[in-house]
Amino acid sequence: MIRRGSELSFHIEDESSPFLEEAVRRVESVLSSQNRAISYLVGQYRNSKWSQEQMKVSLRHLNNSLNLGGKVVVSGIGKSFKIASKTVATLNSLSVHSALLHPSEALHGDLGMIRDDHNDSLVIISASGNSPELTTLLEYVPASVPVVLVTCAKVSALSKNPKVKGLFYAELPSNLSEKNLYGLNAPTISTTLCLTLLDGVSIALSELHIKDLEIRRKRFGDRHPGGAIGLDYLQGLNEARRPSGSNGSNTDFSNTEKSMSDASSESLYEQPKPEEDDFEDVGDILELPDLKLLNAIKLSDSKVTVADLPQDEFELLKLTAIYDFLLVVNSEVSKGVSSKTILEIYRKSKLQDDSWDEVLWKINDSLTRLSL
Repeated sequence: MIRRGSELSFHIEDESSPFLEEAVRRVESVLSSQNRAISYLVGQYRNSKWSQEQMKVSLRHLNNSLNLGGKVVVSGIGKSFKIASKTVATLNSLSVHSALLHPSEALHGDLGMIRDDHNDSLVIISASGNSPELTTLLEYVPASVPVVLVTCAKVSALSKNPKVKGLFYAELPSNLSEKNLYGLNAPTISTTLCLTLLDGVSIALSELHIKDLEIRRKRFGDRHPGGAIGLDYLQGLNEARRPSGSNGSNTDFSNTEKSMSDASSESLYEQPKPEEDDFEDVGDILELPDLKLLNAIKLSDSKVTVADLPQDEFELLKLTAIYDFLLVVNSEVSKGVSSKTILEIYRKSKLQDDSWDEVLWKINDSLTRLSL
């Protein structure tokens, strides 16, 4: 029996198809966008005092909950629930007591998982910050339970909820939103940002909760009796217990192995910090949006060149009102941005009450390195 073909797609005979070439380019484009979004997130927590303060407030609440014997309950809906599941697994493996709660099941009995009398805390994940299931869940969460929101939206229904004490904020610039990139809101970049941020939070929280590295290592090993992690831990224990010089050939091998392990540890934990110039070469590879911007700048008669981005709000807005493009050209860099992009950033920042310093670093981040 021959299965009927799809009316929405077509059969591809071999790998020389131009459609496959286009598909490969799309994969490259998605990977590049993910990379740019992560880089933006790094810049956000390096430059945004507000994001840093919210991170400190949130970590304090979660740490104090654990310190008092409570656990971290993590919840989300849809793709966010899957991120919650992974985060709970990571936290528990790091000896941070955690539990997974589905918001719908919570309303049918699982709400008992959150124990205010045991000093539990709650982390809710919503990229949009408007998930109705989580809004409903919060109605029934005891007021004494500290709630932390993981989100890509600074201002939302959940962020305004009085029970939310802090935000783990992963800002997603509009030019990197899924709808602008693919034409539909398929959770990809937003989920990557939330998951990556929570990975960082998990490590930081485990270090706050258990300050001693050796204790963290032992507990981490104890919780991984199977697989490569457990095997590596057991080998480390055996090496530590083996008497020095117990036999010649094994000792030589053991010392060699230890040297390799030490070298590996140094490469992981003692690498010198990269210089700023180490990242400059990445800018030499222009992506399609950058190439479009470069071409538009070359063809435009409405552009202004400055040595540095204006720090004065009025001066910057005046330039965007007069010119279509702003070029920052000096002895070190040559970058450009459209006035439309600046105004979009400015408008969004004002709506979510960003400080002027935050607006400036976001505009600086939007500057594209050009070869004019």
